[in-house]
Amino acid sequence: MQGWYFVIRNLVNSLYLKCKRNKWSLIILLTIFIFVLILNLKTLYIADDYVYHFFYQTSSPTEIAHQQKISTLLIPASMWNHYFLWNGRFVAHSIVQYFMQFDTKIPFDICNSLIFVILIMMMDRFASKLSNKKAQAFVLPSIFAFTWFYLPFFGQSVLWVSGAGNYLWMSVIYLGFIMYNLKFREASLQTFVAAGIIGFLAGASNENSGPAAILIVLLFMIKRFIETHKISLVSSISVFFGAVGFLLMLISPGSQKRGMMSRTWPVVHKNLENIYNLTFDNWKWLYLLVIVLMIAGVVLKKLSIDSCWSIIFFMVGHFAAVYAMALSPEEPQRTFFGGVIFLGIALFIPVYALFSEVKLVLPVLSILMIILFVRSYVPAYQDINQSYQVNKMQYEKILTAKKEGKNSAHVPILPVAKSTYNATYQTFTLDEPSDQLMNLWVAKYFDIGKVYGYHIK
Repeated sequence: MQGWYFVIRNLVNSLYLKCKRNKWSLIILLTIFIFVLILNLKTLYIADDYVYHFFYQTSSPTEIAHQQKISTLLIPASMWNHYFLWNGRFVAHSIVQYFMQFDTKIPFDICNSLIFVILIMMMDRFASKLSNKKAQAFVLPSIFAFTWFYLPFFGQSVLWVSGAGNYLWMSVIYLGFIMYNLKFREASLQTFVAAGIIGFLAGASNENSGPAAILIVLLFMIKRFIETHKISLVSSISVFFGAVGFLLMLISPGSQKRGMMSRTWPVVHKNLENIYNLTFDNWKWLYLLVIVLMIAGVVLKKLSIDSCWSIIFFMVGHFAAVYAMALSPEEPQRTFFGGVIFLGIALFIPVYALFSEVKLVLPVLSILMIILFVRSYVPAYQDINQSYQVNKMQYEKILTAKKEGKNSAHVPILPVAKSTYNATYQTFTLDEPSDQLMNLWVAKYFDIGKVYGYHIK
């Protein structure tokens, strides 16, 4: 655990120094935490969350009459079944199942909001460190705005328990892996163990972002070797165990069953076209901005060669994380989460280099970002709150039916979500027939015979 101790200690020290030097850092980070916490509190359990409330044995609630509620001690055995039956994301789903053992979602809401703040801090840390500039409080609102506007399907990847466990929480792990390996470390038993653990967890974090993070570390290692003719044994061990974790996740029998596809060139080429169409329109101006800022930084001698290489390495990681999905049978946009994070780091390195020492630019940019964010946040909150009120009504009706000794409950169906900030957007929710999959799982969760849905008039 020494690797995580290093990462967490540095983040805590970074936060402490930020707040000590500039009260604005504390105010901004606390504000971000509150905004995200509000949305977390307004998002109840959805889809797969009900499945992970139980010891994992099957994706169908009808195959086993009495399923056991998950607990911390049962998670390893549950993940063993999950590994063979569904997929190899044992790191992500262990986190999901840990929080699904509680009777309320509030512990997750608080921790999840904190993890999001840590993600913002890590992106800021990378950008300031790799640009060789002091951290600036007024870069934080821009980084937050970037994540708000560009993280794909924000509701599913940040607010939904199962989605956040797979994407938000895993991003902190593989960014921690990169952060740990940026520094050349002396070989010792402690650094070897730390490197192995953090590498393994990063490799097993995600099918596309985990290996992309390993690629980024390898690029930094190659650069270091060219410059110093030294190979870091610690980083080599970390990368090795990262590869082990990735392969262990990839070869899981569950993943192999679900991920079967014909990987002929026509199929892969079609997938590449689909990914390009999904992403390029959204990101082309970001690509252009990175190039323009990088050129400006070099011309104005604000950006060092090392910083330029850092931008290139994170851009390579971005494209690797995104286009690796061409080998997958499906490409849901939330899987681009890690690629967007790498793109954001590449973007804010030249931002730091060019503007961190220029007065008023960052505060003015912060105000602009806040205005744009608030204009987007209000309708997103309204949509999320509408779903929350109906979801809450569902729970109340089911609990009332149970209290009255009834074996079934009739509940309103969620309205169609309008915003991708809403975790229910394009996800499975309760339907009218009681034999629909989500109706069965919700009935199992509340321990009631049947749950019927009806449309609100």
